[in-house]
Amino acid sequence: MDRCARYKIIYYGFMKKTILITGCSSGFGMISAARLSSLGYTVYASMRDLSKKNDLKVELDRRNTSCHMIELDVCNDESIQRSIDTITDKEGKLDILINNAGYGIGGFFEDLSEKEIRDQFETNFFGVQKVTRIALPLMRKTAMKSEDIFSTKIVNVSSAQGRSALPGLGAYGSSKFALEGFSEGLHFELYPFGIEVVLLEPGTFSTKAIDDNSKEAKSGLNAQSPYIEFTNRLKDLHTKILDTRRGVGDPEDVAIIIEKIIKRKKNKLRYLAGAQAKIRVGLRSILPFNWFSKIILKITMGISK
Repeated sequence: MDRCARYKIIYYGFMKKTILITGCSSGFGMISAARLSSLGYTVYASMRDLSKKNDLKVELDRRNTSCHMIELDVCNDESIQRSIDTITDKEGKLDILINNAGYGIGGFFEDLSEKEIRDQFETNFFGVQKVTRIALPLMRKTAMKSEDIFSTKIVNVSSAQGRSALPGLGAYGSSKFALEGFSEGLHFELYPFGIEVVLLEPGTFSTKAIDDNSKEAKSGLNAQSPYIEFTNRLKDLHTKILDTRRGVGDPEDVAIIIEKIIKRKKNKLRYLAGAQAKIRVGLRSILPFNWFSKIILKITMGISK
């Protein structure tokens, strides 16, 4: 092999972005991993339990592509470190980190135990911090070697719930509000190093993406709960929305937005995904809160304020 060919391999090897995505056993993570792999990126699709990789494998096969599947528990420092070490050894760089792993627990505050709320934060908030903290040294080195400023990016998958909370989803919403604050602060802190931080805020998406990443407060099923009427109403509303698919998005749309974020040289801090998210957050930002509150109470709990 001549010297020119050797340099081309080295050059294009570095230009081909390496991406780590958490939470790839289903939903946004799975679809994004498959889509980005099909576009030629080097993708490390991680999940807590590799025995659940079959859906991802099917999706990869459907698109005639492949990726690296690795075990990563966002709540376990050693697991995260092993994953970053693997990427360091094999690629020597990490261009894109997509913090996608998370779940939503449904239930009114009094129906949720302290443990259920702490577990929600452990995955959705502290898990993101753990992965980011361990990945940053490698990402900083990657950014320093890159000629394109801000081509190294962290994409934190938040939620419209991080901008506008709803009854019965307070624990989930508050974990996403925390993620929004963390990400905004990190946006400024990493700016001097040429690392861009972006928030992606999806609304309601397809049934499987929701079902695979949702839990319900154990006590919320108790008929003696003071919130049982409202819990049942919200469950019926949720089912109706999914059955009619009004405002329900396709996870592929989220993967497309992530693709655009990666390709775009300079991004906004926040991107909403889905019609439902854009409408609700838009109304929340332009209406006086008392007006907005009337709408939410009427739709979700059947209460006229």
